[in-house]
Amino acid sequence: MQYKVMGREWAVERLDAPSPGAPLILLLSGQEALTAPLKDALEAAGVPPLWLALPQAVDWDRDYTPWPAEESGGRTFAGKASGLRDSVPALLDGLRAEADFGPVYPVGYSLGGLAALWLHAELGLDGAGSCSGSLWYPGFTEYLSVHPPAGKVYLSLGGKEKNTRDPLMAGNPAATERALQICRSSAARAVFRAEPGGHFRDPEGRAARAIRWLCA
Repeated sequence: MQYKVMGREWAVERLDAPSPGAPLILLLSGQEALTAPLKDALEAAGVPPLWLALPQAVDWDRDYTPWPAEESGGRTFAGKASGLRDSVPALLDGLRAEADFGPVYPVGYSLGGLAALWLHAELGLDGAGSCSGSLWYPGFTEYLSVHPPAGKVYLSLGGKEKNTRDPLMAGNPAATERALQICRSSAARAVFRAEPGGHFRDPEGRAARAIRWLCA
């Protein structure tokens, strides 16, 4: 199913045959469809039947960043995630006419992980999964301390991600730890998983493990 709401296009797919009340995952990982590698990772993780909503034609530096910022290397982030946020309530309202879904969890990888946690804090969804999330983003942990998320929160990070030469990204372990402390104080459940390898290792598997935990 394809939806265009508030200027944002979404593809909505089923993993197997979801029962009434099955979770809906807003997958912010660069995937635009339920590809074979993604489906294999979800099945390997033991994810139950559910609904997936995947935003289309995403510009990561624009659509997954909550406010403008500039990285030390000169990379510019437009900070337009508000467009994504504003489309979610309309998407959920439209989808309810065709799908009997239950809890809603944004789950993302890298900047998508940043956006997932931000969307959860902004919209008060049922939880979020931030996998190798860019929680180093300037001002984000300060934002999170003022907008502490409830529900269920899953954070993960690769053990070698701290080895980057970029000074902002090198601070991600400390930023993730700070985010975890905030979430453990506000959320019903919050967990951190240490993943092997660097930032680009096994993104589908990392997302699948987050989804499995959220659906448990």
